[in-house]
Amino acid sequence: MDAEQRLTTADVGEAMQLSISAGWNQTEADWRRLLELDPDGCFSLSSDGRLVATTTLLCYETRLAWIGMVLTHANYQRRGFARQLIAAALHLADERGIQTVKLDATEQGAPLYESAGFCAEQIVERWSCDGNPAAAGTAPKFALDYELDEQAFGADRSALLRSLLELPYRAGYRASYLGPCIAREKSIAREVIASCLQNIPAAEWFWDLLPENHAAVQLATEFGFAPQRRLIRMVRGTPLKSRTDWTYAIAGFELG
Repeated sequence: MDAEQRLTTADVGEAMQLSISAGWNQTEADWRRLLELDPDGCFSLSSDGRLVATTTLLCYETRLAWIGMVLTHANYQRRGFARQLIAAALHLADERGIQTVKLDATEQGAPLYESAGFCAEQIVERWSCDGNPAAAGTAPKFALDYELDEQAFGADRSALLRSLLELPYRAGYRASYLGPCIAREKSIAREVIASCLQNIPAAEWFWDLLPENHAAVQLATEFGFAPQRRLIRMVRGTPLKSRTDWTYAIAGFELG
């Protein structure tokens, strides 16, 4: 089997083609962000002279790491490439002394992660709705509270939040993405989310939420969103539960 290697900025174009083929919403900026935040945690595998598989590990100090972007080209699936890259990512996490590793898995992918020591923690859902292409286009003001975010998420991800530039939304390949959004009260989350939806032009919106937060589900329904797909949040190592009641939108399946 081919040896894994580190993904580089020169590989972003090919990596982007993998995520497009899978129907995912990430952009080249998302791939570059992962490379900038943790270049040693971005793994790839090439075969027949082309990039065919990727996996990323984003570490939030030593408390938590997140596995994402587990992709394999359709013509190279069922060859163990994803298993190989996940093993490499987990080896790096163990070398760094990471206490907890999490990921968001599809039902089809869950058995692979279970074999690597992961167990189910909770459900994550993607909701979507049509946007307003004729919105005002003025970015809403959103004050970051890094301490609140750390309390809710369970680890310090301030470096990630600073890299996102505009919160709680960003452009996506298929749809504009709503998140992350952390708030102690439903009324605050409603104000922030309404400002995004009303002022940011978008043909479609994606919103990834934790259905255990019933207030988030109520808001999504209120704003005209409907559930589109369901994933399983899985954990390996020391249990680390987030403040689900404060989490109105996650940062992304690949980010947590």
